[in-house]
Amino acid sequence: MHFLWNGTIARTLPAHRMRGISRMPTSPTHIQEMLTGFWVSKALFTGVELGVFDELAKGPASAEILAYRLRLHPIALERLMNTLVALELITKEDGRFSNTEETGQYLVKGQDSYLGGQVEHLSQLHWRLWQLLPGAIRENTPRVREVFGPGFDMLESVYAEPQRLRGFVQGMHNLTVADAQEIVDAFDFGPFDTLLDVGGTSGALVIAALKKHENLKGIVFEQPAVCAIADDYLKQYGVDDRAKTHPGDFFQRGSLPLEADVITLGWILHDWPEEQCKIILQHCFEALQPGGTILVCEKLLNDEGTGPLLTTLMDLHALVSTGGQERSGTVYQQWLEQAGFTDMNVKLLEGNRDLVIARKP
Repeated sequence: MHFLWNGTIARTLPAHRMRGISRMPTSPTHIQEMLTGFWVSKALFTGVELGVFDELAKGPASAEILAYRLRLHPIALERLMNTLVALELITKEDGRFSNTEETGQYLVKGQDSYLGGQVEHLSQLHWRLWQLLPGAIRENTPRVREVFGPGFDMLESVYAEPQRLRGFVQGMHNLTVADAQEIVDAFDFGPFDTLLDVGGTSGALVIAALKKHENLKGIVFEQPAVCAIADDYLKQYGVDDRAKTHPGDFFQRGSLPLEADVITLGWILHDWPEEQCKIILQHCFEALQPGGTILVCEKLLNDEGTGPLLTTLMDLHALVSTGGQERSGTVYQQWLEQAGFTDMNVKLLEGNRDLVIARKP
C-alpha cells in the first residue's frame, strides 16, 4: 500500500481532517524515486544473473519460450521482462522481447564490451556491503569483515579466481575507455617519453595515450595476475611494441620502474586511507624522472564535500567497502606538495575523472 498524498486520498478524508491544512504539501516524487532506486539495480542484476540478455541475443522470443529455455516460471518472468522494457533495456513487439542495441553490446556474454563482470561484482559483493552502511557510519569503518568474515580481502577474492578476475578487468576496461580518451584529449602527453600508469588495470589509459602519440612509450604497473590480462589488451590494440606491463606492489618502496617522465594514478588513491595515499605519492615521486609530471585522476569533491552527486556516492561506497575516501583537489594538492611536487593545478573534466597535475623539480 502506498501512503502518498493525492487528490483521491484527499477526497476520502473526513472534513474535520481537512480543516487546518492551509496548503497542499509538495509532491514526494523525488523522495519516492530514491526510496525505490534499488529496485532498478536489482532488476538489472537479476536479468543478467538469469541469462535473459544472453538468450535474447539469439533472437526475439516470448516470455513463455524464454522461460522454457531458462527453466523459469513464465508468468513471473514476463513481469520481469516488462519491467526491463520500461527501463529501456529491452523492447517488446507482438509479445516478443528483444535486446536494445546498448544491451546487446554491454550485457551479453562474449561481447568485447561486456559489463557482466562489473554486474557480478556489484551484485555479489557491494550489494551486501551497502546493507550495512549505518554501521559503517557509526564506527567509520568498512563492513567487509561483518559481511564476509575476518581476514577477507575484496581484491584478493577477485584475484583468486582467474575467470572472475578477467571478467572484472574486462568490465573496468569497458567502463574506463571513454574516461581514458577524455584524459588524453585534456592533457598533452606529446612532450613526454614514457608514461607509467600506476594501477592501470587493462592499460586503457596507456592504450589511448599511445594511440594518439606515436613517439610515446607506456608501462602498466599492476599486480602480476592483472599484468597477464593487460598484456592481452596491449596486444589487441596494437601497442605492445611500445607498451609493456610491470608487476609489483606500489606500497613496496623501489617497486615502481624508474624510466617514466609522466605518471598517472587513475582511481587509485580513493581506495585508500590518507596514510597509504601519502606512501603511494611518495613512491611515485621517487620513481619519476626529475622534471617529470604526475596526474592524479579522480572525480573530485568540491571543497565543501557536497558534490558532485556521483562523487559523494562513491565516497560512501569507499567508506563501506575499501576504507578509502573521495577528496577535493585542494587535499590532493596539499599531499602532492608534502611529497615534494611543485606547480600543482586542477583541471575539471566533464566525465568521471578530473585531473590534479603536479611536477617533480
